[in-house]
Amino acid sequence: MPSTLVLGSALFLVAWVIIRLSKLGSREPSLPPGPPTIPLLGNMLDFPKSRVHLKFTEWARQYGDLFSLKIGNSTIVVVSSAKMLRECMDSRGATMSDRPHVYVAELVNGGLDMPWSHYGPTWRNLRRASHDMLTKSACDKHLPIQRAEATQLMADFLDTPDRFYTHIFRYSASVILSVVFGVHCASFEGSFIEEFHKSQRNWDNLLRPGASPPVEVFPILKYIPRRYAPWKDKCDLVRQGQTAVWRGLLTECIERMNNGKRNEAFLEYVIDHKEKYNLDETLIGYLGFALIEAGVDTTSIFLQFFVQLMSLHPDVRQRAQKEIDDVVGSNRTPTMDDLEHLPFVKAIINEVNRYRPFAPTGVPHASTADEHVGQYVVPKGATVFMNMWGIFRDEEVFENPEEFNPDRYMKSKFGTKPGADTTGFREDIIFGSGRRICPGMHLASNSIALNVMNLLWAFDFNHAKDPLNGQPIPIDPNAFSDGIVLSPEPFKCDIRPRSQAKAELIRKELTDAKSVFEQFEPAKSKV
Repeated sequence: MPSTLVLGSALFLVAWVIIRLSKLGSREPSLPPGPPTIPLLGNMLDFPKSRVHLKFTEWARQYGDLFSLKIGNSTIVVVSSAKMLRECMDSRGATMSDRPHVYVAELVNGGLDMPWSHYGPTWRNLRRASHDMLTKSACDKHLPIQRAEATQLMADFLDTPDRFYTHIFRYSASVILSVVFGVHCASFEGSFIEEFHKSQRNWDNLLRPGASPPVEVFPILKYIPRRYAPWKDKCDLVRQGQTAVWRGLLTECIERMNNGKRNEAFLEYVIDHKEKYNLDETLIGYLGFALIEAGVDTTSIFLQFFVQLMSLHPDVRQRAQKEIDDVVGSNRTPTMDDLEHLPFVKAIINEVNRYRPFAPTGVPHASTADEHVGQYVVPKGATVFMNMWGIFRDEEVFENPEEFNPDRYMKSKFGTKPGADTTGFREDIIFGSGRRICPGMHLASNSIALNVMNLLWAFDFNHAKDPLNGQPIPIDPNAFSDGIVLSPEPFKCDIRPRSQAKAELIRKELTDAKSVFEQFEPAKSKV
């Protein structure tokens, strides 16, 4: 009898395990629809290792603007319409503002980096501090340094136009470094900016799908010996690079304060009020680093695509230049007050954002409670992607969405075709949704507007010519990096000042800008 009982128990256990394993990877009936799953793995073999936004958009056309994927026992939900984005993210901010557990991110920053920090007290303290600096009214106070840096960007384009990529990155980084740390970087090479750029590229590569094993699905992979897990060494490299950047900058800021040389940098205020925000020195450093991350990529990627698209579409460029010439003239450079009188320039800005969103699937959110969305459930613990690429490529909303056409924003506020449902669209939708919306969007919007006006006012952008045969060098608009952020692969173009008079005015304004730069201490040395 005892042996029969043991045998029966064993058979029951085996049956239970088989039933559990048979359900692993399958889609629960309450989930939104999605591609067919296979036992154990779910959609793991289907999940793209590159160009994730393209596959998400393909699936959205097949399964709807809210679809799901199963990766083992984990659930991914993808939102692919503005209406559903409002329903999921904006209306349910309290339960849709966490971040998924990303093991490599935890190895790199331990959950202290605001973009990857879990929704909780630490994130709320960091967010509150960043919000105090980056409100719209607060950002208006930063316009002098943005204008000065934008003038240097034009001068850099005059001197070495072939290096426009690093000039743009230097501008974007130096603005946020001045505002946050009180440090101005006059050049890309040999500065904190160069080291930051290197660490960010390493970080982006580490976050690419397939760059590290699926530890979140198979936690046992955490225990792979380091000699068989080169991705762990890459995590160490990224962590060391990021720490060196923020620690070096924070040290300079503290030393300047101790020497009585304050310049009203934001972190000076945070250091003075660290008890108010409940932040120690490490969190203050990570706060500063997070603001650099957000500020640099948003602006620099936009301007890289802008230069590319103006080179590819001379008719659009020339039309915008005529509008600027009529409003601004040739005797001064543009100011932010001019923007409201430049509707086609604003249309170009909106169309660049639509055509090439810098974060095509956003940084993923995670749900902290079951949420009923229509007839479906987004379960607690689900990873939620905002498919911005799919939202801006919806043929029911945008006419010929694969075409770069600023005129669409001259016809309607959101660039949509007549009669399209614009529910959920916002002017700031490109910066995300819910409580995780980009805190630096006002600073970034000012930088983008200033530089678009300046560069159109000052320069012509065309195809570069092959020195051997004089033929135009092709620019591939679909060649861009792969990862969370989308940036164009290096390309050549011909950048020339529109007149000698404009070039001379830029030189004069750069001289005048030195009084602004003098308020900000130059970075002492490379990290």
